[in-house]
Amino acid sequence: MIQAYNGPMRYPLPSEFAMRSRLNDELHTHPYEPLNPPEHVVSIAMLTGEEQHDQVDAHLASLCEHFGKQTPKESIRWRMDFGIFRMKVEKHQEFTRYKLVSKPDTKAQDDLFSDSPLALLPEGWLAALPGEMLVAIDIVILPYPEDASPRQLVDKYSGYFDATTLTASQVGRSSNVAFTDFQIRDDGMSRLLVFTKAKLPSQIGRLTHRLIEMETYRMMAFMAVPEARRLLKELPLADARLTQLTRAISDGEGVDDEALMHQLTTLAASVENLVATHYRRFSATQAYFSLVFKRLNELHEEPIETMPTIGGILERRLEPARDTCDSVSHWLTQLATRVSKTTQLLRTRIDVQHEKQNQEMLAAMNRRFQLQLRLQQAAELLSIAIFTYYTVNLLDYVCQELALLAGIPLESLLVKSVAAPVLALSAFLLMRRLRSKRDI
Repeated sequence: MIQAYNGPMRYPLPSEFAMRSRLNDELHTHPYEPLNPPEHVVSIAMLTGEEQHDQVDAHLASLCEHFGKQTPKESIRWRMDFGIFRMKVEKHQEFTRYKLVSKPDTKAQDDLFSDSPLALLPEGWLAALPGEMLVAIDIVILPYPEDASPRQLVDKYSGYFDATTLTASQVGRSSNVAFTDFQIRDDGMSRLLVFTKAKLPSQIGRLTHRLIEMETYRMMAFMAVPEARRLLKELPLADARLTQLTRAISDGEGVDDEALMHQLTTLAASVENLVATHYRRFSATQAYFSLVFKRLNELHEEPIETMPTIGGILERRLEPARDTCDSVSHWLTQLATRVSKTTQLLRTRIDVQHEKQNQEMLAAMNRRFQLQLRLQQAAELLSIAIFTYYTVNLLDYVCQELALLAGIPLESLLVKSVAAPVLALSAFLLMRRLRSKRDI
């Protein structure tokens, strides 16, 4: 009987694609941080551009040096266990997210949120993070108490939140309970309290990661809302101006097209500047809104009696904001298209007018040429007449003198009658030949 051999045998393989390992590792670039409650998690999102990634790396290197850890290689995602706390860093195109995890002493503290992992950082390191802070979430994750209903948990721990904006939901397939009020407190942090029934650390890590992403992407999506509201004041003015110019173009008579083109070009430049300035923001906002709703769906949220749910609050606030951004983006795109079409229409009319003017100019030049040609022909005929007149008289004088010397009577009229046609025809033929050579 033949048995399969599973030893470390190697066979010569074909040449490997240069990016094979990198493409394969993409599957493992988003691992969830395993969490085993009780855990205290702080997530901070800093607005940073790709040009600031070197500053982020240098700042992380200083933290590793402080704790005597070897600095990891530069990477988009960075994870380090410092013993007293763990840290994960993710660099995105528009922001950098820092997640710190530590074990809280929940029994020794009256305030669940007082034992923060931020206290374990070197003095001044947190304040010196590159960029501007957009999100700061303080999350406490506790085991779900036995024999406690979700409503009892809400009643017991609601004091950690603003009662007017408190939301609570059962999330995840394990019926976890999450509390938040979406408020930024005096310490600059938002709070999230989670009671979990999940047994696997990876499940708890996945749930926490979704909650963090939901809050981060919500804030990133809202970044376009102030700009959208400002554009709602500017776009009607530009739209009205375009309508005014279009009406002036359609009227036609008594309108200076060149002046209209200057005004239309100025408007087009203004609109295109708005498009170039806001296109990236609105495009990113659409992606962020989609990610928020996707994370909400992944939470498998269930209400706790009559309590407002996290997803319900977000949907009621996000949908109008999303519709506003989509409407402004569509309006801006349509306005740019209309300006372009109107400019093309006016340019076509100006080109037609220029073509008509060119044709009229060519016709006038042709008329002047014909007039000059007739004048030239008249001058040539006059020159032939003058030449014939003086030449005939000169020939008659010579013939009369010769006849007088020879004693032969000669009629002057006869000489002129014979000489005039011959000289006139000769002059005409000579002039015609010279003209043909000149034309060649």
